Amino acid sequence: MRGFSSALLVSGLVLCIGLASAAESGKPINTICPVTGKAIDPAIPPVVVTIGKGERSRKILIGVADAAAAQKVKARPDLYADAAKANHQADAR
Repeated sequence: MRGFSSALLVSGLVLCIGLASAAESGKPINTICPVTGKAIDPAIPPVVVTIGKGERSRKILIGVADAAAAQKVKARPDLYADAAKANHQADAR
């Protein structure tokens, strides 16, 4: 039983580290701004967005074209996360 517990603990740590490293890499998941449809500006820090809830949550980095787009993503991450994953502009709502 002790070996199983250790293996489970190590597996959990590896999973956590893998998810954290994706967001900590500093590289956004997209190259097209989900707000403007323009190329992202690498000089602007990507917006950190949490996807999911509870233990299934994970952080993604969304690149933006300008500061105004960053504010819009921060205000409505639910609207822009899927567009960023698909690497295109979000449908205007």
